[in-house]
Amino acid sequence: MVKKFTLLSLVLLCFSVEFITAQANSNNQAPKINVILSNKNLGGPKRPKAPSRQQILCIYENEHLNLSFAIAEGECQLTVTDMTTGFARQYVFDSSADAAINVGTLTQAHIEISTANGHEYEGWLGME
Repeated sequence: MVKKFTLLSLVLLCFSVEFITAQANSNNQAPKINVILSNKNLGGPKRPKAPSRQQILCIYENEHLNLSFAIAEGECQLTVTDMTTGFARQYVFDSSADAAINVGTLTQAHIEISTANGHEYEGWLGME
């Protein structure tokens, strides 16, 4: 009887330690921040066009920008300007696959993407 009680106590202790560890890890995760990118070339009076079917998913999480294009546009140049320091960094990636680009810690940033197809997109992080 004592062995069963000891074994049951040990199992319960292991589960409680695992639960506390899982809670601590979930509290340390950085939040995901969605960045809305819009087409830069939509200014001025022009004749009406059909809306683009292009959708770009841009999420900032754990010092990375995760980018996913609905329609591939070839090689892209990404420019990230940190608005607190004014420092701009450029990266190159291919839009045919999902990209995870390490951009470091950002609180406020301007994001620009130029594609091989000649399209330009921009968005803001932390400045909605």
